[in-house]
Amino acid sequence: MNSSHHENVIVNTKLGIRFWKSAVDSNGYVPFHWHSSIEIVCVIDGKLLFTINGKTYKVGANEFIIVPSGVVHDVTNSPNIAYVLQIPLSALAQYIDHPEQVDFQNGVTTTITYKTIVSLIKELGNLICSQPLGFRFDSEIVFLQLLKLIFTKLVSKTPLQTSNNRLKDIIIFINKHYYQKLSVNGLAKKFGYNPSYLSRLFKEQTGISLINYIYEVKINQFYQDIINTNIPIKELLLKNGLTNMRTARKDFKNMFGVLPNDIRRKNILNIQKKD
Repeated sequence: MNSSHHENVIVNTKLGIRFWKSAVDSNGYVPFHWHSSIEIVCVIDGKLLFTINGKTYKVGANEFIIVPSGVVHDVTNSPNIAYVLQIPLSALAQYIDHPEQVDFQNGVTTTITYKTIVSLIKELGNLICSQPLGFRFDSEIVFLQLLKLIFTKLVSKTPLQTSNNRLKDIIIFINKHYYQKLSVNGLAKKFGYNPSYLSRLFKEQTGISLINYIYEVKINQFYQDIINTNIPIKELLLKNGLTNMRTARKDFKNMFGVLPNDIRRKNILNIQKKD
């Protein structure tokens, strides 16, 4: 699992942003993390499920989501193709005052503005991917049109609710120590919380119970180990702290749509085809 919970943006365009076309051919899960940037994800095909500040958004084909800077979120996916834009705060400074404080209206998908933004993201993607003559001029024009619409039409009227820094510390600890026997009582003691208060706080700010999140991180790392190693599945279950193997296999299928052995067989076949 990627141990970077706070993701810094590595720019890959002359626009001063990171932009790529993501193509994923399997179900997956990215545990809670946050960016020092504003992230826009536009689905071309398939669907994604984002949890942002405890609220869940389904993002289907020809829909997008905007994740504010510094906000804890996770992503569950089925097979999909999407354009991803990560816009550093420094790239916005000449246009927007305090972009780190801006929240956005997500989930309103039927307006003309929303559909125009989808078209602009697709146009930007085509320009950057195909790079026709003069694409740098055109991509900057499209990008500025996109920013103008987002920051004049989709800014939320309510202040941005940034996640508690101590809660982020707990998330980092869980993501790094998922294989251990973690409990609400143990985490509460370590971070100086009342257990009941910590459970309530975590659920309010993330939309998932603390125990369920710990378990999902374990299952996700188990999946990563299956596709990236040849270690027997039984050993991988124990390595990731999944001692109830029957339950783990059942929950794995709920998250990824197939059983662990099916993933391993498919991965072996893919390797053999490449060879």
